[in-house]
Amino acid sequence: MTKQSREARNTAVRITRTADDVELYFPPLRAPEVALPLAAFGVIAAAMPGIAIIALLPLAVANAGNLLGASLLGGFVVPFVAFGGFIVAVAIYMLANALRVRVSAGAIDTARLVFGVVVRRRRLDRNDIVAVQPEIPSRYQSLFSSVPSYQLVARDRHARRVVVAETLRGEALMEEVKALIENPAAPATQGAPTS
Repeated sequence: MTKQSREARNTAVRITRTADDVELYFPPLRAPEVALPLAAFGVIAAAMPGIAIIALLPLAVANAGNLLGASLLGGFVVPFVAFGGFIVAVAIYMLANALRVRVSAGAIDTARLVFGVVVRRRRLDRNDIVAVQPEIPSRYQSLFSSVPSYQLVARDRHARRVVVAETLRGEALMEEVKALIENPAAPATQGAPTS
């Protein structure tokens, strides 16, 4: 394995082994190639209609007909500004969120962090887990790469879905992390990004 591919893997997931469990940490800023173009799109989607509204404001106060026309146009354009703002907020979330997963013989515990603050915790007992399945979510796919980005979802017998790994670039890394989640006691494979 080349030094460059090991570095790319280390930005996607940090694996820490202890005597009893394995911790997977998916840090913030792990998918900037997806979030930054999304943010740029959101800024453009908000700015273009915003500029049009600003350009029409001086004309709107000229008379009642112009005010009515500007109001109708504004009612049509303002949702695009809100949509652009929402897209920028999603991009910021994609950059700021992290996932910490602790895998032990008895359970899988996850914690979603945004700006370092835990916003959601989930726990699945090993006896309840039916399967750990890979998915290719569209939100983490880059237009500039042909390598898919995977997430792993644990499903339990109560039909709950819990994301236990994400932004895993390529099938080899996905399979390696999946095997680690399914059997945390297994020895580390050569080249695994452990710390």
